[in-house]
Amino acid sequence: MSTNQALYPIREVSEQTGVNSVTLRAWQRRFGLLNPQRTAKGHRLYSEQDIARVHEIVRWLEKGVPISQVKPLLEQQPNNEVLDNWQQQIELLLAASFALKASKLNQLLDQLTSLYPYGLVMNKVLIPWLKQCDEDCVTRADGTIVMVWLQQQIKQRFYTRLQLANQTNQGLAVWLLQVGERPWWRLLLQANEWALAGYRVTALHLPDLTQLPLVIDRLEANDILFDLPAQVTTNQKQLFNQHGARAYLTGEFAVLHQVNLGLRVADSRQPKEAWQ
Repeated sequence: MSTNQALYPIREVSEQTGVNSVTLRAWQRRFGLLNPQRTAKGHRLYSEQDIARVHEIVRWLEKGVPISQVKPLLEQQPNNEVLDNWQQQIELLLAASFALKASKLNQLLDQLTSLYPYGLVMNKVLIPWLKQCDEDCVTRADGTIVMVWLQQQIKQRFYTRLQLANQTNQGLAVWLLQVGERPWWRLLLQANEWALAGYRVTALHLPDLTQLPLVIDRLEANDILFDLPAQVTTNQKQLFNQHGARAYLTGEFAVLHQVNLGLRVADSRQPKEAWQ
């Protein structure tokens, strides 16, 4: 084993890249994308070059290339015709949803969440898929049936995974407060994102910010992550003057409110010290 270069255990590589250790092992074992060194006890050690390769793999995945087709692209100039893997996955999930096929749905979700970083899957597949389901169910004769069934499947799957993660995670305990009218699946997906990053997450939905004083004293001393709607009134902003010390912003409108509320933006991919 070379002693002239820095080597990192899989846990640190996961923290640096946002790719969990299960996925890193799968990329090596199933697709031969990585070749880390090993300690005498068999633990993986990754070089700076390995970490750069992980980032490159993620960039290809973001462009829609299936993980099974990434290897040749790492070693040669890419073909301009890139298969949109994400759209294919969305269509497969839609088909399983409207056919009420639970086993197929879970098989697809298992494959996605084991082979790709969760944040990437959430933004490229899960959110577009569930948005499309919501829209299609409005006009379909069987829309109500499909939606009730799908909510059962999604809540059972993601609540179970959230509970298991909270039992084993050693990271910070945080409250994730979603404020305002949002899609039924959004809070659950976000909570799982934070749990998979190692945080112990308790999720709560508030219809509006005026209800914050009713619960703030019951949130113990934990940090509070606010997923706020696009519009926040002047009166609602004043609530943060009293409770802003342990409040952070997250979600799609976090940057929008960062200056007005004087709060930092929390990022599940970074340690708390790096939140800005």
